[in-house]
Amino acid sequence: MTGTPLHPIEVKILYSLKDEEWKDFDSVVRATKLNPDQIRRALEWLASKSYVQVRQDVVTEVQSRGRMPPELLLVSKLREKGGKALLDEIRKEFGSSDEFSAALGRAKNSSWVRTSNDLSGPLLVLVEGEGPQKFEDLISMLEAPLRQDSLSQDVVHLVEEMVKRGIVSRREQKVTKVRATESGLRALSSLSGAEYDERLTSEMLSTGSWRGKQFRPINVEATAPRLYPGRRHPVREFIGEVREAYISMGFTEVLGSNIQSAFWNFDALFTPQDHPGRDLQDTFYLKGLSDRSLKRTGLVANVASVHEDGWKTGSKGWRYNWDIQEARRLVLRTHNTSLTIQALSNSGKQETRVFAVGRVYRNENLDYKHLAEFHQMDGIMIGENLNVRNLMGFLNEFYKKLGMSSVKLWPSYFPYTEPSLQVMGYSNLAKDWIELGGSGVFRPEVTWPLGVRKPVLAWGLGIERLILLRLGLDDLRTLYESDLGWLRRRPEFASSETLLR
Repeated sequence: MTGTPLHPIEVKILYSLKDEEWKDFDSVVRATKLNPDQIRRALEWLASKSYVQVRQDVVTEVQSRGRMPPELLLVSKLREKGGKALLDEIRKEFGSSDEFSAALGRAKNSSWVRTSNDLSGPLLVLVEGEGPQKFEDLISMLEAPLRQDSLSQDVVHLVEEMVKRGIVSRREQKVTKVRATESGLRALSSLSGAEYDERLTSEMLSTGSWRGKQFRPINVEATAPRLYPGRRHPVREFIGEVREAYISMGFTEVLGSNIQSAFWNFDALFTPQDHPGRDLQDTFYLKGLSDRSLKRTGLVANVASVHEDGWKTGSKGWRYNWDIQEARRLVLRTHNTSLTIQALSNSGKQETRVFAVGRVYRNENLDYKHLAEFHQMDGIMIGENLNVRNLMGFLNEFYKKLGMSSVKLWPSYFPYTEPSLQVMGYSNLAKDWIELGGSGVFRPEVTWPLGVRKPVLAWGLGIERLILLRLGLDDLRTLYESDLGWLRRRPEFASSETLLR
């Protein structure tokens, strides 16, 4: 099979460049009558074969803003009055005395007008000359964008002045220039003029008509275009991995609204109504909205009594008058424990394993390690004889599935768990222990009012921090910037097996 390696589109472009001059992109479009996208792609092909040179030039364009200079407006009004007018009369034609003074001053300095006195009073007289006309012609010429380097030297200084005064705008833009190389011209001259078929069709194969035809050779070494297929956002991808880890350990996912009552977000978790975490500085409240269906009966009454005097738990409670109105307030959930605690109340005293993964909201000052909206994975386990050792065993196994080699639980404090433990995980990527979240055993003040007497293990764990470790990042905000380039270039998550090595 013989023939030229040039595509017909490449041939058209080379023919338009055969005079060996630099040509701008638009002139190539006009000469070839091809689609601009076709030309861009073909230029990449030709440049890869060294058949064309492509460069980017920066050109400056100027264009009128559509505003007439005040001195030109003055000349125009004088012409309408036959070339002269009384000073007071022409002043009334302007919106303000300042505008008129500026117009008169500039017109006189440019020798476009002069003042004279006679018996009828001071007059403005239009001076004969080409000054105003040249200015008008320039304004008219600049109605469409014009390259500054195409202007004559005697006009450039006028344009500069008009740019400073805001009458003319100036902007820079890149212009693509193309020129055929000697190799490209030789390839063009070597064309035999033979007709080439572009593709081998199924009909040619079935009828045998492909025999005797000449097909255009394919350059198998040509650079292929980069493709960016759709892919999951890294946060979505990691949440999927978290779900798989929970489900593989026998957990069931629970869902719920982003908007929760303060009762389920705080009160049911034995968080006092004057706790600092319930302040506006930490929590987003929905202004003027509340859950009117909440009544001080049943489990709500039990929770209220626990807050006030400890109810039947043996605790002394927080010793204050519990307020139903405060409990009714609606908030953007600050943790997903507001969902797992409701699953606890619906468990019917059965042994249960549930988890919740989703967005939570905190009124935080945004920086590299704090966001106002982020993700959390919360869970609970209900069962006879569960204790802290069970909790540690679960968390170790769970985080191994996510690539953390080991977990430590450090003593901490939360209003609704006792003991309360801070979860620390060792990352082989960071070569350090990092804070992962909080955990513990629910206090009787939490479980008894909901009708559950069995031990309940609970935890609330962060997600974004683990994603940063996986991707080698150090700023949470990177995950949520609208940076399409980063999303395309970002590395794949390392497997949990790789992270454990």
